[in-house]
Amino acid sequence: MISRRQKYRTQNGMGWVAAVPGQVSEQFIAFARGCRRPVVDIGCAYGVVAIPAGAIAVDLEMGHLRAIPLEVPRLVGRFPDLAFRPGSLDAVHASNVLHFLTGEELVEGVRRMAEWLAPGGKVFVQASTPFQRPFAGFLPEFARRVAAGDEWPGWVAETQRITNYGRLHQYPASIHLLDERVLQRLFSDWEIEYCGYYRRHGLPASLYGDGRESVGLIARRG
Repeated sequence: MISRRQKYRTQNGMGWVAAVPGQVSEQFIAFARGCRRPVVDIGCAYGVVAIPAGAIAVDLEMGHLRAIPLEVPRLVGRFPDLAFRPGSLDAVHASNVLHFLTGEELVEGVRRMAEWLAPGGKVFVQASTPFQRPFAGFLPEFARRVAAGDEWPGWVAETQRITNYGRLHQYPASIHLLDERVLQRLFSDWEIEYCGYYRRHGLPASLYGDGRESVGLIARRG
């Protein structure tokens, strides 16, 4: 039996992937099984979610896609620079993807997802938050930015400046730590079914904070 804490390093140095789906990813898998149109898993890594969901597997790293069974459709590409036909998808899943993007890229990504989805289609996203233990020293600055009305309070141009975490090599050079308010604003034109914090399955104990280490959102296109 696979441990819920087992994880694998990515081949492109952009973090790690848990051996089991997180809570929002589980919801995507369940929804995808009833879809008539294609569904997409962006940033799929080794297919932990794409395979059981029957999704198109999308990733930056061809090495990840080669590890996925040949019968799974795949696409090499970087979000939001992907091209799907308007209205052609029933669901989009993006776990541990949005925190790699700048504010402008997030806005463009949400716009594109809305374009790709058929009416009633859903998006399922999960991202890292400032409440992970390695970023405890950044929390006062994050709170100041929020109080000042900063549009993107969790954007950090140089990750190494806000943490001395021993596994810093597993983090991107820049990171966008997201919270509920930013996600709700990004998807304000959607029907938001869920938005909240949680400790996702497979999270290393070294990242434990107060239970708000991950933030997820499920929203329906109108």
